[in-house]
Amino acid sequence: MIETGLLNSQTATEKPDAETARRLEALALSYQRICVVGLGYVGLPTALLFAMNGYAVQGVDVSERVLDNIAQSRVGEVYPELGGWWAEVKDKASFSASRQAEPADVFLITVPTPVHTMEKTCDLSMVRTATESILPVIRKNNLVILESTVPPGTTRRLLKPLIEEHTGLKVGEDIFLCFSPERVLPGNTTHELIYNHRVIGGTTPAAAILGKALLGRVMKGDLFITDDVTAEFCKLAENTYRDVNIALANELSILADEYGVPMAEARELINMHPRVNLLKPGIGVGGHCIAVDPWFFVEASPINTRLIATSRKVNDRMPDYTVQKILRELKGIVKPRICLVGLSYKPDVGDTRESPAMRIVELLQEQGLDVVTYDPLLEEYQGQTLLDAADGADYLGILVNHTVVQQMLDSSRQEIENVMRTPMIRVF
Repeated sequence: MIETGLLNSQTATEKPDAETARRLEALALSYQRICVVGLGYVGLPTALLFAMNGYAVQGVDVSERVLDNIAQSRVGEVYPELGGWWAEVKDKASFSASRQAEPADVFLITVPTPVHTMEKTCDLSMVRTATESILPVIRKNNLVILESTVPPGTTRRLLKPLIEEHTGLKVGEDIFLCFSPERVLPGNTTHELIYNHRVIGGTTPAAAILGKALLGRVMKGDLFITDDVTAEFCKLAENTYRDVNIALANELSILADEYGVPMAEARELINMHPRVNLLKPGIGVGGHCIAVDPWFFVEASPINTRLIATSRKVNDRMPDYTVQKILRELKGIVKPRICLVGLSYKPDVGDTRESPAMRIVELLQEQGLDVVTYDPLLEEYQGQTLLDAADGADYLGILVNHTVVQQMLDSSRQEIENVMRTPMIRVF
């Protein structure tokens, strides 16, 4: 039995004494059953990774569609990059999926944390529900790791009281509780889940050390321990950093349009400066991280996040600006037919969460314009070729330039221009 009270005099970043480290390592080695709550873009690959490494893994999700995809062995179709991992796991008894959590040694919570659209505040309802779902089966010496992106303080203010009030177990004495955010890029999830560096924040030093010992058994990147609030802060800061820098690129792109400056050429020249790395501007920011997480900082401290809030507004404005740009280019064409290609939130990923491209389509349709859509990576927007989609169009806008779309454009550009009513093509 690990007495976590022995570590109360240490900070989470201090190196444990040899005896404590040995006992924590022994406890990590004793864990055999893993329960992953939330089988989405992060949870499912995490569950499969543990299953491939010899753990008995139960995945939990409330979505019948998710559970049916697993039961029907459609994981490789829904998530092509997981095809190899699924092939390795599907015929073994090491992985199962259901709606209700069962007893385990470790519980990983990997559910979404969307932002309330109007208030721009974090919706923690799924984190709460996921935590409540494991309370009936939590036992002494279990390790609970929250991976969902949350405002700083959530792990200790939400999860800790829920666990203690409903189980009678004390976090820091009976239960180990951590926050450890994922750092994966959709489209490269399998590699990055294993090899990316990772932060493990413990509500106690013992929890941080134990979390590192467990994750280190399946992950090969460097693992750094800290406290839970610092880990939560770091996750938000990482995505906020990217959002702010994208906003600068987008705002400079708008200014370049005003001055008649070719932004692509200007960016190349700007980045010749040895200490400048201006990002590529675009049509906005999508996905469940960069487009959402900075708002959690703004929610917590509005007066101290003016730059962050402004950056969010700059990036959220880009679909409207892109629409105005399209309409300016179509000026003079009566009843234009617009073909928009690439509707996911980023190239080479079939994911439309917070997609600015989808917002652009909506804005144009709201104005009563004739809009044709095509995306070879999204089943609901397939059913034709790029050539078919462009037939009779006055404007072909490549909003998200998937590799396969660029290949189609390179190989068939003349044919595409020939079938268009007005051969106007723009790659954003």
